[in-house]
Amino acid sequence: MVTSEPLDQEPGSESAFGKGYWLFFGFAGGLFAAIAIAIPLVLITSASSPQPTNSPPPTVAPVLPGEGLAVELGCVACHTTDGTDLVGPTWAGLAGSDRLFDSGETVVADDAYLLRSIVDPPAQIVAGFNPIMPTGYGDQLTDEEISDLIDYINSLS
Repeated sequence: MVTSEPLDQEPGSESAFGKGYWLFFGFAGGLFAAIAIAIPLVLITSASSPQPTNSPPPTVAPVLPGEGLAVELGCVACHTTDGTDLVGPTWAGLAGSDRLFDSGETVVADDAYLLRSIVDPPAQIVAGFNPIMPTGYGDQLTDEEISDLIDYINSLS
């Protein structure tokens, strides 16, 4: 006996489609319903979120020119800014502090001391450190660059 019903259709069913067809449409209908609900929720949520204002972006403290110069020259390889000593003394809290030299002399780390330490490092060796700082900075740097380094070191106190 030959029938015109598809193989996946229940005998006597009036549908021209099989179970898989109805499962697909059931799934697709559920997906459509979920999307139909989700889109308005997204629109409502985004409409109620605070909108950006036209205020300027937050400002970051400007970097002192001496800070960039200290990195560029490699000063930070020997001098830290966090209070720990490396090969050279830390710059944190340096300005205005008392400096004890190998000679036993003590001076205040003022601008004159910082200038001399940059342009003639062997003239004042801090106790506990070796005299290894390069000596050419007085010839390599402009007065403005030296002043920038001093300003940066002063800012760390």
